[in-house]
Amino acid sequence: MELVCCRKFGPAARNYAVARLAADVGLRINEARMLDLDDVRWELGRFGKLNVRHGKGSRRSGPKPRLVPLINGADRNLQWFIEDVWGHFDADHTRPGAPLFPSERKNRDDSCARATTDVFRRSLADATAQRLPT
Repeated sequence: MELVCCRKFGPAARNYAVARLAADVGLRINEARMLDLDDVRWELGRFGKLNVRHGKGSRRSGPKPRLVPLINGADRNLQWFIEDVWGHFDADHTRPGAPLFPSERKNRDDSCARATTDVFRRSLADATAQRLPT
């Protein structure tokens, strides 16, 4: 309902898609933030997979890449986001390293910047405070 009447549809839908992806497949916010459009691999497995290149490291060993299956409806959520929302950000899908979750802000070369973790954490905190009882 809030996506229908929000002030800026693109960022609100992006934040929703990231929250759903975190809930459905267990991605951390920073892992989702670092995904590129090319990291969505529809051809792998029954539902497709995400190539998480910047995964959480353990005991100072650095980030560990992994493939995450798009289960629990994450494939439909991500397909909706890419087909219907991603274009709202005026990003170039042919550019190598195009972020899956772009920001409205631009880089110096006029390409879309990557959304920051603060954006996702703040929107998740706002939704939690609004929807969940204390």
